[in-house]
Amino acid sequence: MKMKKLAALVCAAVFAAGVLGGCAGKDKKTDSAADAKTISADEYYNAQHVDTGWEWGNATIMAGGFIPNIIYNPTEEGVVYARTDMGGAYKIDKETGKWKCMTDFIGGDDWNLNGAESIATDPVEPNRVYMAAGTYTNSAGAIMVSDDYGENWLKVDVDFRMGANEVGRGCGERLQVDPCDNSILYYGSRSDGLFRSTDYGRSWNKVESFPTTGGYIEEGYSIGITWVAFDKSSGSKGKACQTIFAGAARPTGNVIFRSDDGGESWSEVENPYYEKLKKNEGMKPVQGEVSSDGYLYCTFGDKAGPNNVMRGSVQKYSIKDKTWEEITPDLKYTCGYSGLSVNPNDPNMIVVTTLDLWAVVDNIYTSFDGGKTWTGIWDPETQKTNYNLDISECKWLDWQGQLKPGWWMTGVSINPFNPDEIMYGTGATVFKTDNLTKCQSEPINISVAAEGIEQTAIFDIVAPNANDENAPELYSILGDLYGFKHMDVNKAPEEHFGDFKSTSIDCAMLDYNIVVRATEEGDATLYYSTDAADTWNEIKGLPDDSLKKTGGQVKLSADGKTLLWQPGVAGASAYMTKDWGKTWTELADLPGGCTIETDKVNPDRYYAVYDGRFYMTADGGKSWSTITEFLLSNFTLEAAADTEGDLWIGAGNGGVYYLDADGDAQLTRVSDAVQDCSVVTLGKAADGADYMTLYMIGEANNEGHGVYMSTDKGVSWKRINDDTEKWGNVKNVMSGDPKVFGRVYIVTDGRGIIMGNIKSE
Repeated sequence: MKMKKLAALVCAAVFAAGVLGGCAGKDKKTDSAADAKTISADEYYNAQHVDTGWEWGNATIMAGGFIPNIIYNPTEEGVVYARTDMGGAYKIDKETGKWKCMTDFIGGDDWNLNGAESIATDPVEPNRVYMAAGTYTNSAGAIMVSDDYGENWLKVDVDFRMGANEVGRGCGERLQVDPCDNSILYYGSRSDGLFRSTDYGRSWNKVESFPTTGGYIEEGYSIGITWVAFDKSSGSKGKACQTIFAGAARPTGNVIFRSDDGGESWSEVENPYYEKLKKNEGMKPVQGEVSSDGYLYCTFGDKAGPNNVMRGSVQKYSIKDKTWEEITPDLKYTCGYSGLSVNPNDPNMIVVTTLDLWAVVDNIYTSFDGGKTWTGIWDPETQKTNYNLDISECKWLDWQGQLKPGWWMTGVSINPFNPDEIMYGTGATVFKTDNLTKCQSEPINISVAAEGIEQTAIFDIVAPNANDENAPELYSILGDLYGFKHMDVNKAPEEHFGDFKSTSIDCAMLDYNIVVRATEEGDATLYYSTDAADTWNEIKGLPDDSLKKTGGQVKLSADGKTLLWQPGVAGASAYMTKDWGKTWTELADLPGGCTIETDKVNPDRYYAVYDGRFYMTADGGKSWSTITEFLLSNFTLEAAADTEGDLWIGAGNGGVYYLDADGDAQLTRVSDAVQDCSVVTLGKAADGADYMTLYMIGEANNEGHGVYMSTDKGVSWKRINDDTEKWGNVKNVMSGDPKVFGRVYIVTDGRGIIMGNIKSE
């Protein structure tokens, strides 16, 4: 297996002592670690991070997606990591206490690496951290190696694949560091068996003696080896642990495997509960952890999850006596068990989570006596809660009045330096406690702990052009959470739109209160608001019932009095309505399947594009004419927010073009300095400038692919991000803020709404 310097980082170097750092040369992308230049971490940082004058973050939603697990380092306080299924990996910033994304250097070419299937933090040298990176198993993954707390990474190409966004992503941890000899790591793969590294993760070999690859398939996905755990007492400093356990999802038979000779040979761990308790037949080992007093704790489910888990258990295995004990907290309800954490400083303190207890509420159980008795955050007998839940920082978590302490709670972790604190991930956020050890006598406090994590898949955004203090700063639509109105992009919204996933959103540029969106769900298909998205109305009717649930593209005229809709059906005609769907007009002069745009100043002027041909109407859609043609058929289009007739085109390697539809309607390439442009947008003009600021994603001045800005109508361009700021799978959707100079929003599939601002002094 080979190692490569990650192309998105340009380079990564390895010290003789194993520290990642510097840059061996901008164009050198595939050197082996042995050839890499020795350079300090500080030099690496200075070589890579360019002060462009911009700072990058997010329009705050606060998580919004699935956090499968939290990982604390057991030997250095404050070293904490979180993995997401498709939105990268995070760590706690010790100075701010907020989460910081460690994987923003991953760009579009390597987007699959943005899913973190497993994270291993080194208990011997806490600066070392490892990540099994790969969102889907149909694309190549990698083991990522860092020797400086995730600031810089080395990419190690491997033959096995990862599935961070596939079934079984709550299992783990699959990747683990030997706590006695930290040069040794193990990784349990989904389809190819167990792998071992003996050089700090820089090369990997299959453990040929491991008896199974798993063989269990769930919803079409292979689950494989689900976790690895070490008995630290079986080794000594510098001498590898001899007793190692691994869980494997198998269709039948025993599912825990044990080695007592440092991984050279393995045997099945017999479990009598598989015979004695029929409910345990076919159980999958979801998580496993060894306590300091010689027990292996395991959570089980009849499926790997995180969905459709109907049965589960928690069991305890004596490593010395080789005996099992059933310690499941509650068997009254049918559900799985997933999250598991054993306090490294108090082996009798264990925390577990239920999984898929949808009929009631998922529970968190804590034991202080090794699993003999448990205290939950709610009592299944009385239905009384035993917690206080504070979502004041993220009020949209009160999901249509159904506030609860989480779902998809696949991972939970005890802070090894403060047993009152656990953090656990959910399908939407991270929660933490501050008084867990008092749970037997008082309600535990649960609060949101997700500040800095942003991992939503965004579909579309629009920034209203209004300086009214009551105007929203941004409207958005996204997967799972439907959509938001941001009154302040630096704070989590109070509510989400709350019904259907949408495909397109727009607001009237002359009246921010009027908003429309198209969905692929719900009979109405189109929804509109006249009170700035506080309430939504179903469209009165559709031009054809066969167009229900087709989504598509919606646009509003500048005054919001006309809605234009291109249904999301191949070849379908575009339509418009001036009475919210009571009557419709088919835009018969346009080819079916066109892209539509509206002028942001003149309410009667609209545009359409199909196969390189530009169409325009200046009489409110009564008649359309062809105004020009373009050699390219695939490009992005946006109208200027404050100038009638101005259209801007992102034409790929053709660059940026300008079309004055109010003048000679000639397409003009604005600058030969632009080598590539996937999307262009406009924001507020700079002080003293006579035209709005242009932003684009592409390349100019041969300075590499990135985000660029022009304040002189596209004549010259300045790059405003660097190669550490790529954000994974960036879509061809962005919006300059028409109210704030220098602010631009970028849509991603997994990293939320990226937001750039001029650095404050």
